[in-house]
Amino acid sequence: MMKSLSYYCHFWYSSFLDLLKSILKITSIMVLEPKFADYGSIQSIGEAVPDSAPIGRDSLSTVLPLPPAKGGNDSLEDTSGTIAVAAHNTIVNMTQVDLYQRQPLLQGDKWGHASHPPASDGYYIDDDDDDQNILRKSQEPNGIIKINIPPPVREEPKFPQERWKMLVALVIFFFSSLLVLISLATVHERVPDRKTYGPLPDIFYDILGAHDWGLTVSEYLIIVAFNSMIVVIILHKHRFILARRLFLIMSLLYMYRALTMFVTVLPISSTTYYCSPKNNNTSTLEMAKRVLDMLSGMGLSINGKQTYCGDFIYSGHTLTLVISYLFIAEYTPKKLYPVHWLYWLIAVVGVFMLQLSRSHYTIDVILAYYVTTRIFWIFHTMANNVTLKQHSEKNLLARMWWFNCFLYFEGNVGGQVPRQWPDWPFPWPRRFQTKSRDS
Repeated sequence: MMKSLSYYCHFWYSSFLDLLKSILKITSIMVLEPKFADYGSIQSIGEAVPDSAPIGRDSLSTVLPLPPAKGGNDSLEDTSGTIAVAAHNTIVNMTQVDLYQRQPLLQGDKWGHASHPPASDGYYIDDDDDDQNILRKSQEPNGIIKINIPPPVREEPKFPQERWKMLVALVIFFFSSLLVLISLATVHERVPDRKTYGPLPDIFYDILGAHDWGLTVSEYLIIVAFNSMIVVIILHKHRFILARRLFLIMSLLYMYRALTMFVTVLPISSTTYYCSPKNNNTSTLEMAKRVLDMLSGMGLSINGKQTYCGDFIYSGHTLTLVISYLFIAEYTPKKLYPVHWLYWLIAVVGVFMLQLSRSHYTIDVILAYYVTTRIFWIFHTMANNVTLKQHSEKNLLARMWWFNCFLYFEGNVGGQVPRQWPDWPFPWPRRFQTKSRDS
């Protein structure tokens, strides 16, 4: 009995020493050979037994030697199995503690460079968002997670050509021009007699004398400015938008002018300007004849067709000079500021020459400038701001009578039209087909 007890004590002591040796061996492998270790677990390759493996006599033979069975003693086999399980648990627990205490946060090679186990390409998708919200694991150092965020979609303003709208605006402009000519043909019969009523007092007339040649100079300047504006529109990248804006703004100005000259007729401002004799006949045929005569002369006196008087409030010459300058300055590159100043000077000189010839009163010129610039600036302010293209209590500009018409023509324009000029509109010659640039 004592001999068996001595045998088992010696066996336990030997097993305990082997256990300590195994612990030191496993720890040294994990510390000295980190590149063969799987840091995601507590085992060492080739040394530790997987957790999922069954625990028994055969599985622990490489870790803890078991005493040989004598005579099929079941109690000894059970006891050895219990010792093996306890030894395995002790190895696992001590190895895990030793691993967490001895392993640095960042392992490195012999040169001190960080080395990390390859990360698997895993995806984490948020069910509430679309496929755009994807967080992808990265192989960046220091455990950095890189979030691949798609670039923001920049919504550029769109400027559709909509050529049919330009044609509609052209038709509106044509009828507005006819309305002005009909108004002038009617007013001509109502103009006060020059012999009975002289010109109204005007401060400009009191300072400077009358010079008939000033009207010719003014109209030539009008031809230069207006044709230059047409060239600017044709060579612009968004020429159809510019053309319909010109037609719409000119239509509004002509409608207002036809109304103002009809309701109030002023005496003739010049004592030397030729006016056709009155027929005291306002029949439809006579009105149509006068309209055709003025239409063939484009409303200019140098053509010899504009011989009807009474179109004072407000000045059509000033209207054309100002609108030409505004379009050139608005839609050509800012670096062409010398050209802008040139056409501003042309407009000023043209108006001065118009006054020098006494073709219009000063009040005609002032009102023409004011109405033209207000309509141009209001129109472009609404066209450049999307918030002003809707009916709301805060948008008082929506109360204008022509606002719905404006929405039809400008509703699809997504912002301020860029100064992309020049842009050659024809396929030939090719050397002129250069890309337009913004200012």
